[in-house]
Amino acid sequence: MTSLVEQINELVEHIELHLGDDMDIAVLAKRMQLSPWHFQRTFKSLVGDTLGGYVRGRRLSYAANQLLETDIGILEIALDTGFNSHEAFSRSFKTYFGLSPKVFRVQKPKVLLQEKPVLTQELVTHLRQGIALNPAIVSRPATLLVGFQTQIPSPFMFQESYCDLLEAPWMQLLDRRHEISNKVEDTYLGLTISDSGLFTEEEVTYLSAMKVTSFENIPDGMVTYELPEQMVAIFEVEEVSEDSINKTMDYIYGYWLPNSEYQRAEGQDYELFEGLKNFTLPDMTSKYVIPVKPRQK
Repeated sequence: MTSLVEQINELVEHIELHLGDDMDIAVLAKRMQLSPWHFQRTFKSLVGDTLGGYVRGRRLSYAANQLLETDIGILEIALDTGFNSHEAFSRSFKTYFGLSPKVFRVQKPKVLLQEKPVLTQELVTHLRQGIALNPAIVSRPATLLVGFQTQIPSPFMFQESYCDLLEAPWMQLLDRRHEISNKVEDTYLGLTISDSGLFTEEEVTYLSAMKVTSFENIPDGMVTYELPEQMVAIFEVEEVSEDSINKTMDYIYGYWLPNSEYQRAEGQDYELFEGLKNFTLPDMTSKYVIPVKPRQK
């Protein structure tokens, strides 16, 4: 059976040979027999960048090398690297390197180009970094949620942090939680929802919510969401911060899933807070939950 590392390396080689082509995430994920979310999260864990960010960096690095080493016209380079026009290429190139392609070719600056990664099994093992995360595998009953939603940049289309955008829905929820008459006390969830299921939209929906026992008497302005009954793996997160969550996800998708008896199932990942009475505590902890199913032999 081809290992995950070998599959990602094959994908990297495929990207190198098709830098000018569109990258269809659904097709690439199906090729690896993974869901679009699992595929993109695994790629980011192992390569260190989103698929979109990596392809963009490799295209622009290739273009920069062509500008420095050849006399090929700028428009031809743009088209060869997947850009539809001289203008679109120039904007993206200047954003990435700080110079227009024309000036870059003349000045020949010393720049660090993005290299093609070489992935090994040792790299996958290194993702553990001494972490001993043994998740609880449980059958979660159907779960009803009520809360507030907001639009955020897709985590697989942009590298920018979006933590500041999450403050508003969480503050709304905390300020108005007393209006939710059928809530499960001190139990909160945060999850990201893609309408397409592919997370290829520029924006996706983030939901900050409380667990409830029914959808009766929903307060004005709040939305509902239902998680189906499903087997899940629950990981403890020792510190609630963007960095710790990212490291946990890198561990889950880069190390735990490839080496466990489970594979990711369809459904939503989410962060779970239980027994939480004070969101300002410096030692606040959470749980990261992913849907799983027994690995097919």
